[in-house]
Amino acid sequence: MINSFNTEFSKLLNYQDNPKNNFVLGLSGGLDSMVLLYSLKNFIDKFDSHKIKIFPVIIDHNLRSESSDEAKAVQEISKKIGFQTSIKKIVNNKPNGNIQDWARRNRRDLLFESCSILSANLLLAHHFDDQAETLFMRFTKNSGLDGLIGMKSISFWNGIFILRPFLNFSKNQIYNYAINNNIKYFEDSSNYLLKYERVRVRYLLNNIKTNVWKNISKDLNRFGVVSSNLITKINILFNDWIKQNAIIDKCGGVRLCHDSTRILFEKSDIFCIKFFIKIIQTVGGKEYPPKRKQVRHLINSLFIMKFKKHTLGNVCVFLKQNYIYFLREQRNLHFNTEIKKNKKYIFDGRFIISSSASGTLISSETGNHNIISDKSPFYDYKRLINNTIPCIQTLEGKLIKPHLKIIDEKTKINTNEIIKPNSFKLYLINRVLI
Repeated sequence: MINSFNTEFSKLLNYQDNPKNNFVLGLSGGLDSMVLLYSLKNFIDKFDSHKIKIFPVIIDHNLRSESSDEAKAVQEISKKIGFQTSIKKIVNNKPNGNIQDWARRNRRDLLFESCSILSANLLLAHHFDDQAETLFMRFTKNSGLDGLIGMKSISFWNGIFILRPFLNFSKNQIYNYAINNNIKYFEDSSNYLLKYERVRVRYLLNNIKTNVWKNISKDLNRFGVVSSNLITKINILFNDWIKQNAIIDKCGGVRLCHDSTRILFEKSDIFCIKFFIKIIQTVGGKEYPPKRKQVRHLINSLFIMKFKKHTLGNVCVFLKQNYIYFLREQRNLHFNTEIKKNKKYIFDGRFIISSSASGTLISSETGNHNIISDKSPFYDYKRLINNTIPCIQTLEGKLIKPHLKIIDEKTKINTNEIIKPNSFKLYLINRVLI
């Protein structure tokens, strides 16, 4: 397995269109991440020409009484084989509802914070069987085609690349490698609790594999590859249409030509729905997309029925002079948040913040900062937009106007820029073209 891993990881390193050689490893202490830790150690020892640095980060979810001791034990193991390893504890109050989703979000945010501090990309230990589980779960939820492509070996999220070098390796391969190399790992008792959806799916898949469909995991993964290839080809056409017919502004607003979008809708309503979903996620900042049924109703009202101003997913949608506008609503905005200098933050799910000063986020309208040029197609709505975009009030009381950019896979956030005085940058996370 290790030779195949070295080949796979080398390919991923060469594929990255990103100069970062630092990687944060999400280290849970479980079988998969511990084997990935040792595999990376082997890779570095054999191929030091890549000059990569690995920084394992252990997330203590603080959900089990033994989690703190386990985290310290994993940290010691990681340090002994030469890695600078840190522990981050989730301190947010546990919800009454979906604990696994809460844990996933908090874990993701802490790993993103570590990547930002270290100017690093992220390594995760998802494997072949995890992919099958993910696809099976999405099948049962009637996901659209985008949801059926599964996880990718390399993907882009909020300014960082996420690498999953184990996606082509099965759980059995990983387990056998651990046994043959005496790799210690820790079992999370929650992995066997049927109250969690993924555990139930894993149990069901194992039953299907044993009694009905031996190759279900392989077939699900094959389907994921086919779906991914199809989506890639669709996205080429999709992006060409966007560049010709849409304005995605760094302020977070989007404008479409009504007539061109109507033609698109008449040719392919599925394509049009996909497009609107991505726009609403970009403008509204919500992690999860709006329901397709709601988006279809919005599109039907635009092109079939008499249209009135519409809101969906924190987004205000309206018509003016043959243009469709998408602007962020003036609600559910968390201003008055304190930030520290030279750290990365995500504001409203829309912008990555990079600031050379510590202070408090206030709306640009409150700070009397007009960030919309009089030549902008969004100028008529400058006040509404200013109310949804932060500026910073420093600890000394100085107001700093934001400098806006758009981030996508080709954008590099220059972490050295934040050392400049009075620097406050907002990078719009463009989900339309990602």
